[in-house]
Amino acid sequence: MNRNIGVFLLMCFIFLTWIFLAIYYSSEDDWWTVMKVKQTSYDTFEGSVSFIKVFIGAVISIVIGFILYKNVRKK
Repeated sequence: MNRNIGVFLLMCFIFLTWIFLAIYYSSEDDWWTVMKVKQTSYDTFEGSVSFIKVFIGAVISIVIGFILYKNVRKK
């Protein structure tokens, strides 16, 4: 039981760390970023978060967590 809680907390921490890094420390050229930038004029731009990429990252995190959960449970 304690190992399962540890796997859950680990995956939550990894997902939240990825979201933080993907929003604040990535450029729009990185493959793992969730930011999308639209240039409105020559010197201004509009930045936003792509919810599709956040959803895909959440699904990947859940799948990896489920695989870890199954592997920890077998031991």
